[in-house]
Order: sequence, then C-alpha cells, then structure tokens
Amino acid sequence: MQFYDFEVLQGDDVIAAERDVALDDSRAAWPKVIGMAKTVEGPGCRIRVREQAGQTIILIGAAAARRYPTLAAAG
Repeated sequence: MQFYDFEVLQGDDVIAAERDVALDDSRAAWPKVIGMAKTVEGPGCRIRVREQAGQTIILIGAAAARRYPTLAAAG
C-alpha cells in the first residue's frame, strides 16, 4: 500500500486537499482525481497528486479531468 496526497490548486494556492490516501498503486488515483474534479467549479483549477516522497505524479486541469471520465477505467 502506498500513500498519496491529493490537492486542488487554483493558481499556486491549494484550495482543498486530502492527505495520506492509501492506494494500491498510482493508477488507482484516477477515480479520485476525477471525483475531485467534479466538485471544483472555479475556472483554472488543477488537480495534483503527490507520492510519499513529494514528487508530483499527476497534474491535470479539473476541466480536462471532467471531460475524460474514461480515465476512471485506468485505475
């Protein structure tokens, strides 16, 4: 099990976050990314996922994540 941090960014500001989310692997993060994107209404927001060492492994615009719900199948 690995732990990941999920953040919603608006510009450089973190406007929402979930820390230490346990997942089997990074591909399992996609359904959560899409779920978070669906809750974001502001323009220009991005979803960032970081692994335990702090490296960004996913960075996607919230609007792009909402448009591609098939990404959920990647997990």
